[in-house]
Amino acid sequence: MAVGAAELVAAVEAGGPMGETALAALPFADDADVALGRLGDLAKADPARRRAVLAAMLGVAGRPREPRELLDPEGVRRAAEAVLGLAGDRTLPREDRALAISAARALAEKGYVDARRIPGDLDPK
Repeated sequence: MAVGAAELVAAVEAGGPMGETALAALPFADDADVALGRLGDLAKADPARRRAVLAAMLGVAGRPREPRELLDPEGVRRAAEAVLGLAGDRTLPREDRALAISAARALAEKGYVDARRIPGDLDPK
């Protein structure tokens, strides 16, 4: 059954096995960028699901840029601030920070994040 990002985000917020499936499906939704803002909120607020949410954000952010206007530019800005904040939080597990840094870099490639704001301390020397 095909559903849009809004329906998938609602399932993610409901949690459980359906939420996990919806989270994994989000990067494949045609309108996936609509979910970025809410995913950024969840990544900051839910440490138990942070890594899975960041992986979904990376999947969405890493998609090729669509030849259309963003559906939720404010949400993308919120997502960018969320991943930048998590990327710079040295109290988080390394794996979480690495996903946040990768998502920030994917957003930077599209011009939504200033790449100079992305921490580089996890980069190979």
